[in-house]
Amino acid sequence: MKVLVVEENERVATEIEDRFPVTLDRATDGWQAIEMLENGDYTAIVIDSDMPRHSGFGVITYLREEVGEQLDNVIVMTNADEDTLRKKLNQEQLKVVTHDHALDALGRLLTSE
Repeated sequence: MKVLVVEENERVATEIEDRFPVTLDRATDGWQAIEMLENGDYTAIVIDSDMPRHSGFGVITYLREEVGEQLDNVIVMTNADEDTLRKKLNQEQLKVVTHDHALDALGRLLTSE
């Protein structure tokens, strides 16, 4: 299983590597994430909604244009209200969680594969 983590803080990537038997790619900004998505296939994508140089919103927009509205393998981390973020992204079905719950959401996603 291959996971892309789009987050400028290394802590999330380190915790994922420590907890799950996955191959991990890491992007520290939205542009780098889009480049990796163009060249890679990922079981799961974990995105921080607040990223430098093309935000997590830009990455979600890219994914919607490339794969449509079915973003079942995407988890968006936020410090904001989760429902508000879903509405802002116009994606009611999107997995939006607080940073503290991202690993649990990823675990559920990986075990449902």
